[in-house]
Amino acid sequence: QAARAPAAIAQAAKVPDGLESGVDFPIVCEVCLGPNPYLRMIKQPSSKECKVSGRVFTSFRWRPGAAARYKETVICPEVARAKGVCQCCLMDMEFNLPVGVRDALLKGAKDGETALPQSGVNQAYYYDQVARASREEVESGYGRMANEKLLKMARSSPYYDRNLPKLCSFWIKGQCSRVIEGSCPYRPCCGTFRFPELASNHPLLMQKLIADLERDGAVKVMKDKSEEMNDIKEKLKDSQKGNRDDNIRKRYHGNDELTAKYVNKAEQMDLEPPEDESITSLYVSLMGMPLTEKEIIDQFYAYGEIKSVQVLPMSNCAFVTYTTREGAETAIQKLHGNLTIRGVRLRVVWARPQAKRPGQGEGMGGIPAPPPLQAAPPPPP
Repeated sequence: QAARAPAAIAQAAKVPDGLESGVDFPIVCEVCLGPNPYLRMIKQPSSKECKVSGRVFTSFRWRPGAAARYKETVICPEVARAKGVCQCCLMDMEFNLPVGVRDALLKGAKDGETALPQSGVNQAYYYDQVARASREEVESGYGRMANEKLLKMARSSPYYDRNLPKLCSFWIKGQCSRVIEGSCPYRPCCGTFRFPELASNHPLLMQKLIADLERDGAVKVMKDKSEEMNDIKEKLKDSQKGNRDDNIRKRYHGNDELTAKYVNKAEQMDLEPPEDESITSLYVSLMGMPLTEKEIIDQFYAYGEIKSVQVLPMSNCAFVTYTTREGAETAIQKLHGNLTIRGVRLRVVWARPQAKRPGQGEGMGGIPAPPPLQAAPPPPP
């Protein structure tokens, strides 16, 4: 029995008492285990090759539910611990998001962060060090640098559609014979009419397909040769293209389409103006460059009257405050993703007010104002 964490965000499944993580029990998230706390796993010692590092590891195979497909671990525990991801779905264990999204939102938040090794010898040495280190040492950094945007994008409930049966390729081609016999275990032949492959880009076509399946059944819809149904099946077929091993490596390194979609969504969140219309300040990330106020004013003055510019070298950022809300909105629309100074692209977002702390006021762009100076005590007599 894998204990479930009661936190609001779906987290990693806790290892049962008496079992060692990565050896007797896989490093997996709650979504991959499914809603049933009791399940049977097949342990296969030294039976699989890691899709990322090529290391041989002990794999696990299980079925997370009666209506789900069989799942298995695809990367070794050392590779999973190195980035804090699930051995099965390669999602971040803390926020249940693609690991590339977490790394993109936390870029620059960790001091001394280095890229993973790429060559075979360096990879072998690096993962050997991860294997020797304790689990607490490796995973101590993840989840502690969460920012506001990352917490907003984190899933608050398990997304069990990730465990759905695979699509039946023969049904898409109109050639599945087992659907007539009722013995096909794949979608939609098995009676599961859910299609997350179409949910984001083609929601209307997904609703049309589900309505036809519920009304006519999988056999009749499979034989439907209408132009609209052929278009739906073609889009389902396109969603299954690509090499599985390459997709796993892209997901781990944050180069897949899903990561790009989430990152783009996060960038759009930066453009949303705060509800408080009194906020007219913009945050500028300096990327370690010692910029002057004049260099920043030269980039922002064209969009409205500037009230003040505050450069904070120690915080590696600057705050530009306009006299009007319209000027700030125009500036962020024009400069978000397009601000380049000295050949370096800088990030521009809305400044968020920081919650007041006891004994502190609120400063420019959410920077707390320093406490008032106290008079020095008189010298002893």
